[in-house]
Amino acid sequence: APPSKASSSWVVNKIQEQKAEDAAAAAAAEKEYNGEAAAEAVTPLGSDAGPFEGEGHGDDDADHTSEVSEADSDRRRREEDAMADPAKAQELKLEGNEHFKAGKLHDAREAYSEALHLTPSSDKKDKAILHANRAACLQKLERWQEVVDDCKAAVDLDPEYVKAYCRRSAAFENLGRFHDSLEDLKKAIELDPSLKSKEYKRQAILEKRSQEQFDKDKDDMMGKLKELGNTVLGKFGMSCDNFKLVQDPNTGGYSVSYSQ
Repeated sequence: APPSKASSSWVVNKIQEQKAEDAAAAAAAEKEYNGEAAAEAVTPLGSDAGPFEGEGHGDDDADHTSEVSEADSDRRRREEDAMADPAKAQELKLEGNEHFKAGKLHDAREAYSEALHLTPSSDKKDKAILHANRAACLQKLERWQEVVDDCKAAVDLDPEYVKAYCRRSAAFENLGRFHDSLEDLKKAIELDPSLKSKEYKRQAILEKRSQEQFDKDKDDMMGKLKELGNTVLGKFGMSCDNFKLVQDPNTGGYSVSYSQ
């Protein structure tokens, strides 16, 4: 039986021993479940099962996948550009603006979507504006995740697009993602300092909510870690409550003390 007041090294050793036993048992169970023994059989001649041991082509496969992905993207871009009609796209954009002003949000969204398909891929700023305009429709419809998606597309095309950051900030706020909302608002103010005087109250609120969210997430994480620690330590008749962080008043450093 352990001593009434165990040393830190004894506790650590016991935990490591238990973890090693648990890992070995888990590995054995996984091997049996996955049928790894069957995978060790000799590969038949003429099989396309893959390289022999030590010959791995992982990097080659990754490169090939990347090349295929780029080729697909280029092909799609060429297909889109083949159907591009800048004049019609501009006409649809203006039509969408009129629908938006009239409160016909679904019609406006459709017009912006069609204009996007007809805008050449090289016209990045025009495409960014269309994404942001469609996001404005979705914002009125309170479809917040779609607002985030369209605004992301807009800032990917135009990293200095202030309106897109502002709209995404509002969407993140409504999704309860206060840290992301605050970061987008800061970016918008960085790009357009005149916004600071208009948004300082909202920024202060977001900073407070972001900190509260951070503290809550931290508490949740610490609670889960403590639960995990208690699961392991419980096998030795201990819990995380047996360990305390003690600060050295001279150095400011911390040490772990154990008590029953």
